[in-house]
Amino acid sequence: MSQQSRRSFIEQIGVLGGAGTLASLAGCSGDGGTGSGDGGSGNNGTTGSSDGGSGGETQMLIGSVFPSGHVINEMANSWAETIAEETDNRVSITIEPAFGGESEVMEQTRIGSIDGTIIGTRWVIDYDPKNFWVESPFVFENWEQQKRAFQTEFLEDGKQRLREEGNQRLVNQPVYRGYRHTSGKSAFETPADIKGINLRVPDLSPWVNIWEGIGASPTTVAFDELYSALQQGVVKAQENPAETVLSASLYEVQSHYTLTQHLASTGWFTFNTDTFSSLSDEDQSVLTDTLTQDIKELSSSIEESESQAIEELKNEGMEIVEPDREAWLSAAEEPLKAQFESTWEPSLEEVRNI
Repeated sequence: MSQQSRRSFIEQIGVLGGAGTLASLAGCSGDGGTGSGDGGSGNNGTTGSSDGGSGGETQMLIGSVFPSGHVINEMANSWAETIAEETDNRVSITIEPAFGGESEVMEQTRIGSIDGTIIGTRWVIDYDPKNFWVESPFVFENWEQQKRAFQTEFLEDGKQRLREEGNQRLVNQPVYRGYRHTSGKSAFETPADIKGINLRVPDLSPWVNIWEGIGASPTTVAFDELYSALQQGVVKAQENPAETVLSASLYEVQSHYTLTQHLASTGWFTFNTDTFSSLSDEDQSVLTDTLTQDIKELSSSIEESESQAIEELKNEGMEIVEPDREAWLSAAEEPLKAQFESTWEPSLEEVRNI
């Protein structure tokens, strides 16, 4: 597939909107970044084989935590076609959707049962927990700053541990998967509006600490139980990207969607180190260069689709609320400082200057 074909594909999925494309954005990890894997246990033990060192074809199997039809998998399949074409079939890549949870997929890649992953942010949690600020709420002013943070020296030790202990190398460009906002049965224009509200959050201690410090009463509930928990009043509010709220029909049990824009969710690709090293320098460059370009284009497309998803929520009856974001950032300052001082490596000031 030519560069123009790849671009056309990514442009197409960006403008499709609709329930199918938008629902696919929610995916296994759309809920938290830990990637518990709603897509099921996958095909354990399937192996990719590499004989690139002997001059033959290298067959790579990449396990994705996202379900079949997910927009990231669709992009990856298109990229795999490009790789076959540009390497004259020296490298053949198969994308296996719903392969399992993130920890499982990363372990299969570590031991060489598969040759790569498509995951959420599990690599940070497992290999660089002192820098999990990079995937935590209210740390960044915008996505561009968060994206720059992934390229800083703060994350280098974690990436090295991933290579050495996890036996896989990260493709150093995140997929932008959408901003997380906050929904409830009333507007949350300022942090005072969420004080004492049972807010569902993923089971991540830093996230719980930050929301608690802001004044909410955070409660961890599995994503597949979220709709019923909201319906029954076990929790009163939740936070997720617009595509997730839409695909999970949370608008049926929530009336207001407040654009707190507190965190951008990301997706990542990794390659098994041994498989990647077996490729020629030329084929390594083809893999990483084309994938990096496709990730950038897909991320731009997803950014453009967000406004459409929010508009669809409005059409479904939700009231879209523009909050006092400065008030939210100010309320998060003290709990963030406490989290940085107790757990995380740099200071909040250093991070804010990225």
